[in-house]
Amino acid sequence: MKKGLTGLLVVVLIGAAALLFSGNFTKNRGDELAMAIDNVNPLVKETTVYGMTNQAVSHTKGQMGEDVFTYKMNTVDMRGARRTLTFTADHRLKLAHYLKIKTKGQNVNTWEAVAGHTVPSHVRQDLSNS
Repeated sequence: MKKGLTGLLVVVLIGAAALLFSGNFTKNRGDELAMAIDNVNPLVKETTVYGMTNQAVSHTKGQMGEDVFTYKMNTVDMRGARRTLTFTADHRLKLAHYLKIKTKGQNVNTWEAVAGHTVPSHVRQDLSNS
C-alpha cells in the first residue's frame, strides 16, 4: 500500500513539473508539438499579442489545392514580453501591417489585421525595435 501511494505521488509530481516547465520548452517553437502541448496545458493562459507582418517563410498548396502561406513573426504582448509565433494564412498578407493575435502559448487561435492607432504605443515601439 505504501509503495503504491509513493508511486502515485511520484507520478503526480512528475506530471505537475511537466506542466509547469512545458512553457519553457515550447516558447518560440513553431512546430506542431509545441502548439499541441500549449493547447492542452491548463497552466498556459490565452493572451493577446501584436505583430507586424513580414514575408511568408513558405508558400504551399493545401490538400484541396488552396494556398497556404506560413508566417513566422516576432510579437509583443501588453507587458512588453516578446515571443516568436508561427502560423498560417490562406492568402498573402500585406507587408508591414499590424496584426492582433489571440494565442494560447504557441498556438495561434485567431488573428486579425488592425489599424496602427489601435495598437498601444509602447507595443508599437517594441515592435519597431525588434
